[in-house]
This record gives sequence, C-alpha cells and structure tokens, in this order.
Amino acid sequence: MPVEIDESQLATHQQVSRFVTAALNNPKTRRKLLEIDKTLNPDKAIPELDESNPLHDELKALREEIAADRQARKDAEEEKKAADGKAEWDRSWSRGQQKLRDLRLSDESINEIEKLMTERNIVDHEAGLALFEKLHPPPPPVMTGSSRFGWFDEVNKPDADPSVKQLVEEQDYDGFLGTAIDKARRDYRANGA
Repeated sequence: MPVEIDESQLATHQQVSRFVTAALNNPKTRRKLLEIDKTLNPDKAIPELDESNPLHDELKALREEIAADRQARKDAEEEKKAADGKAEWDRSWSRGQQKLRDLRLSDESINEIEKLMTERNIVDHEAGLALFEKLHPPPPPVMTGSSRFGWFDEVNKPDADPSVKQLVEEQDYDGFLGTAIDKARRDYRANGA
C-alpha cells in the first residue's frame, strides 16, 4: 500500500538519501558512517567493520613500533647528553680541585671553599677561593718588639760595616771584637770624654 507524503517530506528524504549515498561513496567518511550505523544497531552485520582488516592492523602496529623506536632513540639521546654533561662537570670540578691543591691548600680548606661555593652557586674554584679569602682574610703577621732579628740583614747592604761582614761571613769573633772595641774607644774619646 502506497503511502502518500507531501512535497516537503519528499525533498527531505531525497536530501538525506543523497547525503548518505555521498558519505558511503567517499572513502574518508564511509567507515565513520558505518561505525555510526553499527553503534545504533549493534546486532547488524556490517562485514567491513566485523572483519578485522589485516592490512589496517599491520599498518597500525608498524606505526606504533616506529613511534616507540623514535621515543626510545630520543630518550637515549637525552640520557647521553645528560651523562656527557655530568662527566664534563665532574672533570671541570676535578680540575678546579687540582688547582687548589697546586696552591698547597689542605683538604679541609678545599672542603670549606667548596661549601662556600655551593652556598653561593659558584662553579669556578678560583672565584670560590677569591671570595673565601675576602671573607676570611689571613691574620696580620706577628710583630715582635725587638729588631735584633734583622741585625744580620745589614751584612748584605753595600755600605755595611766591614767588621760585621767579618763576623758573619768569616766567623772571626776575635777580630770582630778587637775592631768593635777599638771603634767604641775612638767614639768615646771623640765625644769629649
């Protein structure tokens, strides 16, 4: 029995029919349209969806394998860069420690300098040493009240007394004493005694 429909319903049905036909004929939209149909009618047999597509599955597996390989290579490269950077850092740190050892600093002093370097984010041992010396200046030299220790320094001066040279260089005590006594007598007499 034929069903009567008006012209607007006919136009709508024709439009839907053209849309579905065009979607089924287009390879990009065909699978999506069939998946929608399968979702709405799960018991409906749709061979394209029900059968597994071995080529599609193989391509998908190959893409996943390639992506995993790329990620593994990227991770290995980043790990190598990090290891190389750490190795260079360790070599640089060891060279800095050796520079401080060459200056005859004790291990305790080097540890104190490195502690300061860590606190101040300093990577150069020479800069760390300079800051450490600025913050911890050496004590001033001990001065004695006596100048007798510099007495023999006079021997090396060009205008040094020959009798002092005689005492220091030749260790002629008797000659030195004879000369010193004679000089003291002359000075005494010359000053009005």
